[in-house]
Parts: sequence; structure tokens; C-alpha cells
Amino acid sequence: MKIEKLNNTFLKAPVAIYFLLGIIVFSIRFYFNFSQELIPGVNGGYYPLQVRSILTNGHLGFSDMPLIFYFDAFLIKFISLFGFSITDSLILSVVKIVDSISIPLLLLPLYKIVQFSNPLPVKLFKFSILAFSVLSFSPLILTSDLQKNALAIFFLFCFLAYYLSFQINRKKVNIFLSIAFLIFIGLTHFGTFVFSMFFLFLMVLYTYKKKAIFPISILITISLGIVFLFDFSRFNRLVSFWTVVFEKPAVLNGMLSPPDLLIILFSIFLAIIGIITLKTKSNNFKPFQKTILFASIVCLIALSFPLLDGEYFKRLSLFLFIPQILLILQISTVFNVKQLKTTSISFVIFTLLSIIAVSGHPKETVIDKIAYEELRKLKSVIKNDNETIIIARHGLEWWTAWALHTKVGQDKAIDSVFFEKYKNVIFITQINGFSKDIQRTPFHEPNVPENSEMIFSSEYFKVFKLNNRQ
Repeated sequence: MKIEKLNNTFLKAPVAIYFLLGIIVFSIRFYFNFSQELIPGVNGGYYPLQVRSILTNGHLGFSDMPLIFYFDAFLIKFISLFGFSITDSLILSVVKIVDSISIPLLLLPLYKIVQFSNPLPVKLFKFSILAFSVLSFSPLILTSDLQKNALAIFFLFCFLAYYLSFQINRKKVNIFLSIAFLIFIGLTHFGTFVFSMFFLFLMVLYTYKKKAIFPISILITISLGIVFLFDFSRFNRLVSFWTVVFEKPAVLNGMLSPPDLLIILFSIFLAIIGIITLKTKSNNFKPFQKTILFASIVCLIALSFPLLDGEYFKRLSLFLFIPQILLILQISTVFNVKQLKTTSISFVIFTLLSIIAVSGHPKETVIDKIAYEELRKLKSVIKNDNETIIIARHGLEWWTAWALHTKVGQDKAIDSVFFEKYKNVIFITQINGFSKDIQRTPFHEPNVPENSEMIFSSEYFKVFKLNNRQ
């Protein structure tokens, strides 16, 4: 009776903790986003550019999963009903606010998932898991230029919460809601959708064995169709990923930073603990817990594999915090109070290291304020029409299109057909003003062809127009 009373008391008490933690995380993300005029990160300019294209042209400017862009555009249209003009400033503000709230929102479905696990009422443990879910490396990195990932991960936690509800109570409404959130994931972010499908495949395979093959095949086919419909290039990458997934192993090409190594070791350690616990205490777990444990263990091993191609590892490792959370929630149900406290301290230390590491190297914009103002001056020398395109470094191309309202691209997209489509091909190379205290970027400036004429030069940019094309 006393234990039941403790559990009921604790399940009510954390509501304030969830709310307070959500406010703290929102404030941190809000600060990161609004501390600079532009949006930080390589792809910071991509989001407002896509939203403005919807508002002005009625469609995306670049093929992509559309949900977050249309959601932002809807909010802006709604705000305009109250007399606000739709300006570039309003678009930037709405995009930043939506990004600031996405990760804190995942605490809502996580509350439901924690209740399902029902570990011993050790307050420090639940707090450590909550803090880890929104303040560890990945959630902190998923800011500003990774907005699709962040919103899709919120949908992913909703999908998992309702899927687990169905496994427990078999109410049909829960399976319909889980499918709905799975669709939302697919309409938001390609990578998160692939991870969700992989995790779902593992759970269903463990639960239903051979009976799962046919329904999973149908679901995969439908999913591929959705990706094909909205973004053919991503569809091609999905069906041919196996040819490049081990092309340049991260561990052999010096692409693993100290945080990456820590995440790998932490994931492998948790996977080993999960395997041992599932094998030795299998009878202590409910069927749905065994399902989550199996799926989480496989994901931890697969996504932290250091021989993955460096680019794939960087992207896939962002999802590791999800199986880490799910696994520890399940095995915590067989832990005693002392083990829970030790686990809690480990997660708190990991979270603190994450905050220190990320805050010590905050994301910067790819172009500083002065250079951006200089970029806007190019309106006087660059013609804006359907026959003009500007080639710029990755990251800069988004802000170039944002400032000049022109079509943009990268030099890797240039081929023979390219010159038939565009009469005016402009190359921009940046010299200074990359971002605060940084005078270089990991992406190369475009190679300017010899048969080009310089049409603009300043302390920050050199602009060339291609002449005498063959």
C-alpha cells in the first residue's frame, strides 16, 4: 500500500518538473536562435527560404519533405490576420520560434513512455532521464539548421508512445494515432523516418516473428512511395545507401571528435548491459519491454558502429539518444535503488558534459552581419530573372537567395544541360566575414572558370559572370 502511494504521488509531482525543464530548454534554444540576426548553422538560411517560397509562389523552392515548411507558412499567414505584414523579419522570427519549441515538446510523449516503464520512485533517476532527453549532445545539436530533425523526433516520441499504448491495452485508436505520427515523421524528415521504420521493423519482427514479414513489406513499400513522391533524390539515396554506407569509415578518416567517441563508448556499454539484463532477467520483463529492449540494443550497436561512412555516422549518431533512453527506462525496472542512483549520476554527468561541450562551441552563422549587408548590395549588379543563377559555397547559397531573391546552386550541379537553361551564370566567392572569430569553412568556394569576368569586388566578396560558354 505504501509503495503504491509513493508511485501515485511521484507520478503527479513530476508534472511541474516536466514543465519547468521544458521552459528551461525552450529558453536555451530561444537564446541560441535569437542571439544572432540570421539563423546559425550551415543550413540556417534554408528554412526561411523554403517558407518564403511557399508564401510567395505557393510551393517549395527545393524538393524536400514539406510538413515543417508548410506549418511555418501557415503560422505566418495566421499571424498576418491580426494586421502584421508578412516580411522577411516575421518569417525569420516564426522559423526560430518553431525550432525553439520542438525539442521541449518531446517531454509530453516521453512522460507517457516513462509511465509505461514505471521504475522505482527515485526522483533523481527520472529527472536525469528527462534532462538527458533534452540537454544531451544530440538534442542540443538539433538546433537552428537541423529543424526538420528536431520536429520529426518529437513526432517519433509520439509514435512510440502510442505504439506502446497499443501493445499494452490493444485499443485500436492508439494504433491509428501511431500510424498518423509515423506519417508526420515521413512528411517532415527523411532520416528520422528511416530510423523510425528501422526501429518499428525490429519491434514488430521481435513480437510477431515470420508473421511480420508481409505487413512490414507493405509498410516499407508505401513508405518508399511517399519519399519518391516528395523527393526523388532522397529516394535514390535510400535505395542505394548500401553502396556508400562504409565508403569512408569515420574511425579511419579522423572524423570522430571526442564527443563522438564518448557517445560510441556510452552506446556500446548500454548495449552490453541491455544484452546481459535481457538474457539473465528475461522473466522480469513484460512482452512490450522485451520488444523495446531488443530494438534498442540493435539500434545502439548499428548506429554507433565506427566503421560507418563518416557522413552517415554523423547523421545516424544523432538518433542514439533515443534507444539509450528507451533501453535504460526498461532495464531500470529490474534495478534496485542503489543501481538507479548510480545510473542517475552517470546520466547527469553525461548531460553536464554535453552542455559544456556544446555551449563551448555554439553554432555560428555562415556569414556575419556586415558581410550579409554587403551581400544585399549585389542587387544592383545581378539581374534577377529565370535565366540567372548564382553559384555559391554550400551554406552561403541559401543566404544569397534570401538576400537577392535569385535562383542559386552549387558548382557540383553544373553540367551541359545547366548552360542551356541559364544564360547568366554568376559565381560568388567569399573572402571575409564568414562568422565571428572564424575565417574559414569546411566547404570549398566554387571554382570560377577561366572564361569569367569579375563584375564586383569588395573586402568580403568577389563576383564573376561566366562569358563565352561553349
